Amino acid sequence: MRGKHLGQGWRAVAAALSVGLAASVAQAQPAPAASAQPAPAAPAETPLSESLTGMAKAEHGAGTALFKEGDYAGALARFERAHELSRDHRLLWNVALCQKNLRRYAKMLATLRRMEVEAGAALSARDRQDIADLIQAAGAYVSHLEITASEPGATVFVDDEPVGTTPIEAPVPIDIGERLIRVSKPGFVDFVRRQKVVGGGRVALLARLDRAVHRGRLAIVAGKDDLIALDGKVVGKGRWEGSVPSGTHALRVTAPGMTPHEVSILVRDEELRRIDVSLERAPERGGASRWLWIGGGAAIFAGALVAGALLFEPGTPAEQGSLGTVPLGFGRRR
Repeated sequence: MRGKHLGQGWRAVAAALSVGLAASVAQAQPAPAASAQPAPAAPAETPLSESLTGMAKAEHGAGTALFKEGDYAGALARFERAHELSRDHRLLWNVALCQKNLRRYAKMLATLRRMEVEAGAALSARDRQDIADLIQAAGAYVSHLEITASEPGATVFVDDEPVGTTPIEAPVPIDIGERLIRVSKPGFVDFVRRQKVVGGGRVALLARLDRAVHRGRLAIVAGKDDLIALDGKVVGKGRWEGSVPSGTHALRVTAPGMTPHEVSILVRDEELRRIDVSLERAPERGGASRWLWIGGGAAIFAGALVAGALLFEPGTPAEQGSLGTVPLGFGRRR
């Protein structure tokens, strides 16, 4: 397909669309040279390059240049933008031509049907016949997807592009080749199918959606006498394994005379998480504290001697005491 067709008017673009689609259409369509000329009785139309203004004209010019360079995806984006700005239905011929060259036949069919609606009375009988012939020819490159889902309100994707929400009443046109079909709904596991599509047929699929289960498994291995508590509840002794909701859980492992082990654990969907716990012996009671008491007692005793000496009457001997005598008779008089 040569880019020059884009500069010869919308009818030349329509003729270009028919090339390579089907032999039957090639016979039904006038020869490209004749098609490039307007019908004798039809008044000459102002070319798009002259009738468009402002940004629409700039986008059309950029699309034409990209098309000539073979960048059909870039040209498609420019022509679509020009149509959005101008609402000139003739630009949809250019859009359809780019879609044909990109082998997006299902989208091309949608564009042609859209043009019928938007143009309305502006389309002549010959225009409508051209569109009908193109739609028939493109049928050899398109099949129709009939999908039934077990859940309403699920989004259907074809090659990651949304094509509708279940229940879908009308069949969805899809291109030939291997297509990725996905049906998705929050709270359910996606239905995914790679489907080989041949032209001119139908593809019937039943999409059964299962509820998503957000759970994993957690295994705790500790000493044989250790108590295992999960989220504040004792669940086992020594070893425990079970199914838990996905998310973060609080684990506490305890045993007499041992320092408790406390940790937060993240469990992901369908994950098996194993935690090994080895408790450490708690510090002996009375160890450091006993030395602190003795040191404190010595300080108190020394202070008591000074205080006693000041409180006793002159010539009165202080009472005898020792480190092991508690309490002392502070300030007692005879």
